[in-house]
Amino acid sequence: MAQRRRRSKIVSVRRKRPINIDIVFFGAVAVYICVICYMAMNSEHIAGYEVNTGSLSVNHTYTGFAVREEKVCSAVTSGYVSYYAREGERVSGSSLIYTIDEKGDINAQIRQNAQSVDLTDDNFSVLRGSIRSYMNEYDSMDFSRVYDFQTSLSGAVMDLMNQNMLDSLEDTGEDSMFSRVYANDIGILEYYTDGYEEVAVEDITEEMLDSSAYEKQNLKKELVQAGEQIYKLSLSEKWSLIVPLTEEEAVGFQQEERRFMEVEFSRDHTTAWAEFSIIHVGAVPCARLDFNNSMVRFADLRYIEVEFQVEDETGLKIPNTAIVEKDFYLIPDKFLVENEEGKGFMKEVYDENGQADVEFVDMTLYYADEEDYYIDPKESDPVTGQTKMPIGTFLVEPDSEDRFQVGTSRTLQGVYNINKGYTQFRQISILYQNEEFALVEEGTSYGLTVYDRIVLNGEAVDEDEVIYK
Repeated sequence: MAQRRRRSKIVSVRRKRPINIDIVFFGAVAVYICVICYMAMNSEHIAGYEVNTGSLSVNHTYTGFAVREEKVCSAVTSGYVSYYAREGERVSGSSLIYTIDEKGDINAQIRQNAQSVDLTDDNFSVLRGSIRSYMNEYDSMDFSRVYDFQTSLSGAVMDLMNQNMLDSLEDTGEDSMFSRVYANDIGILEYYTDGYEEVAVEDITEEMLDSSAYEKQNLKKELVQAGEQIYKLSLSEKWSLIVPLTEEEAVGFQQEERRFMEVEFSRDHTTAWAEFSIIHVGAVPCARLDFNNSMVRFADLRYIEVEFQVEDETGLKIPNTAIVEKDFYLIPDKFLVENEEGKGFMKEVYDENGQADVEFVDMTLYYADEEDYYIDPKESDPVTGQTKMPIGTFLVEPDSEDRFQVGTSRTLQGVYNINKGYTQFRQISILYQNEEFALVEEGTSYGLTVYDRIVLNGEAVDEDEVIYK
């Protein structure tokens, strides 16, 4: 008989896998990092900025419209012209300006002889000066001036060569068809017109202040007709420059009560003093600069670039991104109360029976002018959380029956100070501002001081927001 198989008494037990501490730890770290990254990506970073004294490099370079006493002269007869006086030269009644030959024979002889005459060192010096002046004023955005310069330089060469042939005029003899024309006044000679020769300061329009559409006509020709404009003279060293300004600049100069201005001319970096005043051309505020010299160097220009020689403002330098605007209630200064509890106002309150009474409410003062104190409409009691001074609240003047209802408001510019770890609005008075920074007045009441820390991006926070925990 077969033996019965013995049953095995071994029972298999499913063993629990031990917890891997490393996986748990690194998993928790990974979750923490993800949470931090998510919070960082979905919250705006609050950066601080330390306030320091400084100055802004202010661009005081302007382009002005020149007003001069000018006289345009016309040809008396028709004929072929040769010029003998240089553009920009001071001439008088004895100065030969040009000759005119009605037939052209004598003029052709002079020009033929001039071709064999070499230029002198002085002549080349004049040409080098013209080229240097053009290079200093070159603007790649205004290439059309290249052709004007080419024409001007060619004319200058011809004038110099003609000057060297003045002696040949004696060989031409007397001819009724050939005449010499002398200057009919004293002044600076120019061979162009632009239509503004008779414009006075009172006649300037807003369109004239814009140089983008400016054109001038070259008067030099080989053949002219009687009555055609042929040259002009700038007669006086007294001239004016009308410079458009912004409203802020005009107000600033008026507040300074400035009567004179030193300017540097961008063309040759020379300086000159001018009598200074503010005028309006249409709706545009302008600086009027009246000169008694320097006209001779700029008689060929209608639009002249100058830099005002004024001192740059200094103060507390802050970035524009820190500047915010905030509304405040205005409280007349006579209602302010100072006691052992601080500074505040006597607020009219009513008990449960409707009886009127007053209580002292301490308030943070953000700014004060000659008449009013500025308080935050949202300032609340730290215990009750209620607004301390809601709109419509009546205030009572101490030792008087005068009452004032809260509600009048005004906007102030300022920044958020974070010296104490939370944001506090501080009023600022801007002296000057460019695209990146502003200079604010130092030492103002309720304002900023050197080494204060402020919020760099002011629009990202509110009043009493905790920055450092």
